[in-house]
Amino acid sequence: MRDIRTALVMVDAGDERWSWELQGEPLVHRVHRILEAFFDEVLLVTPEPGPFQAMGYKTLADERPDAGLLGAIATGLKHIPSHYAAVVGADMPFLHPRVLRHLYTLRSGWDVVVPRGPRGFEPLCAVYSKACVAPMEERIARGNLKVLDFISDVRTRIVNGEDLLALDPQGLTFRNVSSRTDLDECRLYLARLRGYGPPAVSFVAKSGTGKTTLLEKVIAELTRRGYRVGTIKHDAHRFEIDHEGKDSWRLTRAGASPMVISSAEKLAMVHPNARGEMTLEEIIYRFMTEADIVLTEGYKTGGLPKIEVHRSARSPELLCAAPDGTLRDHRLIAVVSDHPWNLPVPVLPLDHPGPVCDFLEERYLAGA
Repeated sequence: MRDIRTALVMVDAGDERWSWELQGEPLVHRVHRILEAFFDEVLLVTPEPGPFQAMGYKTLADERPDAGLLGAIATGLKHIPSHYAAVVGADMPFLHPRVLRHLYTLRSGWDVVVPRGPRGFEPLCAVYSKACVAPMEERIARGNLKVLDFISDVRTRIVNGEDLLALDPQGLTFRNVSSRTDLDECRLYLARLRGYGPPAVSFVAKSGTGKTTLLEKVIAELTRRGYRVGTIKHDAHRFEIDHEGKDSWRLTRAGASPMVISSAEKLAMVHPNARGEMTLEEIIYRFMTEADIVLTEGYKTGGLPKIEVHRSARSPELLCAAPDGTLRDHRLIAVVSDHPWNLPVPVLPLDHPGPVCDFLEERYLAGA
C-alpha cells in the first residue's frame, strides 16, 4: 500500500455550520485548507456528497448515516488509499497543523491516536487505522454508536493535552463552532489577534486576459474608498531590483538579509529566499499585517480564495470551473467575465472595478 497521508473531514450536509464564514471563508474550506498543507489526500465524508462535489471537493458518501459519527468514520476508513487517516470535524476553524502532524507521527503500532484535552477525549481530532473498521461495524450492529466507547476495543494511544501545549500554546485546536455565539467569539478573536493576517484573495487568469489591468482598477477604487490594499505579484521567473554594481547589490552579495532601502518617498526590502520561496501566508503574516486586504496576482495553485478573470476573446473556457458549471477548484469565490456563466459563485462584469470592489467590501471589509 502506498504511503499516502490521508485526512477525513466529517460533514453533515444538513447542518449549516459548515457554511458559516470566518474572514469570508466557509468553515469547511478553512479546515480543508489547513489539512491540505500536510496531507496528500483530503476527503469529505457526508451523507449528501452532491453539493460538495459541485464545489470541487473530493467526497465519500456516508454508507451508514443512521450510525452517526461512528458510521461516517468507518465509511471513510474503508475507502481511503492509506492505512491511517486523520479524522477531524468541519467546524474546527483553529486546527493547528503542528498538532495534527504530531498525532500522525505517533500512529505506528496503534489503531487510534486520540488527544485528551480540557473537555475530555477529542475523537474528531484523532488518527484512526483501517483496523478499526471491523470493530466499528460490530458496535454498529449491536446499536452502540458511541465513539468514545469504541476506543476501548482497539489499541489506543492517548495523548494528554498538556503534551500538546508546546505545539499549540493557545490551546485552540480543539475548539469547535457549535453556535452563532461561538462563531462571533472566533471572529472577535481573529480581529484581536491580527497575527493571522488580513483577508487575502488571489486574482487568477490565463495570460492575455487583462488581469493586471482589472487589478490595477480594483486597487485604485478600494484605495479611493479608504482601504489599505497590499498586493503580491507572483513571478515565475527570476527578477532583480538590486542590480549588479549598485550599493544595495553589493550589500546583499556580502550577506545582508534582509537589506532595506529607504527614502522619503518609499521603502524597499531585498530578502533572499535562501530556503526556497516563501508561502503566500508567510509573506502576508510577515510583511502585510497593516493592510486591510491583500490582493495577489497569480498563484493559480495557491490555497487562497480565488477570483478568476475571464475574457471570451481569449478563451472559451474557465480555469476553475467546467462548462457545466461544476467547480474544478473549491477555492473559487467569484468570476469576472464578459460571458454570462451559470455558476454557483457570483459572476461579475469585466472591465468594471465597481462591482468587484463591492463584492470584496461586502465579503471581507465590513467593519475594517
